[in-house]
This record gives sequence, C-alpha cells and structure tokens, in this order.
Amino acid sequence: MPLMTLLGIRLVAPKKRPAKAQHRFKAAVAKIPFTTDFAGSKATVYWQKRNEMRLLAGAKMLADAPLNADGSLGFSARFANQLRTEHADAFDPQTFVTTKDLVLKSVNEVGLFLYFGGTNSWLVLKDPDGKTLHDWTVTQ
Repeated sequence: MPLMTLLGIRLVAPKKRPAKAQHRFKAAVAKIPFTTDFAGSKATVYWQKRNEMRLLAGAKMLADAPLNADGSLGFSARFANQLRTEHADAFDPQTFVTTKDLVLKSVNEVGLFLYFGGTNSWLVLKDPDGKTLHDWTVTQ
C-alpha cells in the first residue's frame, strides 16, 4: 500500500464534495442582526432557530416583481406573491414597509418576501462587520 501511494496510485476514490454549499444553524448566529440592502429593499433579520428567520418591522420591500422576457411572472415571483398574500396583515400595501415582525421559514423565503429572489440571499445578508450569513454558517 505505501509503495502504491508513493507511485501515485490510489485505490480509494476521494470523497466527493456536494455541489451546493451546506449551511448549519449555530446558537451564536441567533444573536447577530443581519441586514440587507438589495434592489431597493432594506431589512434587518435574525436567524433565531433552525427553521425560523425573524424579519423585523420597518423592513422595506420591493414593490413590483421583475418580469420574464415575455412579460409574464416567473415561478419565484408567483411564489413570493403567494407568500406576501399569506402575510398581508404584516405590511402596508401602499408603502411596502412591514408593520410588525414576521417569522419566515428560511433564508430563501426572506429573499422572496423582500425582493422576489433573484440573488443568493446567503451572500446578501450581512452582519454589522460585513461578514455574510454564508460566512457564519457554511460547513466544509
């Protein structure tokens, strides 16, 4: 076996890494306010439990969904509109500013609710020092 290794022959294939980054909730992250300022939306978010993201009142949402090239709403915009309908009592429909705290299930839901997705929200949400949520929670 050592001789084969010396010759560069490996009998065991190297472990494949997942194509997508994996994130894990940590208790230390629950105390950090993450902010976003993307596409005209501004908000402060706390990741309080494994499947609970708290969007604080006063968050500014994007008013209109971006359209596809043919002028239709995309899948993420339709899902975001459904999400906004479920939480219609939590924001002012004229100003698109949240009037009370919201609890959403994931980072992706926060992105869809605020700015109809279209970007990686793990990289958009940043702590006061500029460190992203991805940096805080990604596993190797």
